[in-house]
Amino acid sequence: MSLLNEKIVYNADKSVNRTCLVKAAGHVFPDPSWIALREDPKDVLILFIADGKAKLTVSGGEYPLYRGDCVVFPPRKYSKLQSDAKTPPEVYWLRCGGDLVEAFIKSYFPNMRAIVATCDVENFFVQITDMLSRSEKNIADTLCLILHKLFVTVKNSLSTAPSGKGKSGLTGNRYEEYIMSHMYDKLDVHDFADNFGMSVPSLTAILKRKYGKTPYQYYLSVKIGLAKKMLASGNTSVEDIAERLCFTDRTHFSKLFKRETGLSPAEYRKNNS
Repeated sequence: MSLLNEKIVYNADKSVNRTCLVKAAGHVFPDPSWIALREDPKDVLILFIADGKAKLTVSGGEYPLYRGDCVVFPPRKYSKLQSDAKTPPEVYWLRCGGDLVEAFIKSYFPNMRAIVATCDVENFFVQITDMLSRSEKNIADTLCLILHKLFVTVKNSLSTAPSGKGKSGLTGNRYEEYIMSHMYDKLDVHDFADNFGMSVPSLTAILKRKYGKTPYQYYLSVKIGLAKKMLASGNTSVEDIAERLCFTDRTHFSKLFKRETGLSPAEYRKNNS
């Protein structure tokens, strides 16, 4: 494992408190050749991609990770994390255990599979790392509180766990799935961001990095994609499609559709029916 810089801290209270303990924590700036393996561990591992990209390998497949992704590994789960060759990641990580941590895992992630959520949790990692690096005494209660907040934030932002059925299980499709579930509503960008437990600027940065689009541009592209399917596969009128997809009217829908596809809705239907 090759690192440009790594800071590792340990929990000074680990021999005293067996209820909730952070056994180790770190902040890593790996180089492009970095690989971290985890085989049959007994502790819970949590990591956060603060910047850059990485590739995660778990039983069932490989998944890309991007800035803003937080991964929770329950005990006894194999994984491999590999740096992106062009954009190495900045990674925060925690190795924790204890009866309370095990209870959190069983309660919030009952399937006991590695999961990922896109959420703004960097501050929790910074707080824990700073506390442990100062070797403060009697910090167990504060650690429990911060860890609980972290688990709750991840749970509320949880999308799909890796299942081995496709790369969309970890990243990518969760945004589209959320939009599709609200396709016939007027979706506000603040609601969009709140669903993933982040601010609008954080969501914007992630979507720009992954797809080169703002939240509105991404939202519109998903709606236009659905409109294409409706135009090609049925006789639903352009007016009804515009109304169902919450465009202002047919004119507004047609203008945006042509801007995105180069064709009017009628032309697209004629070419694809």
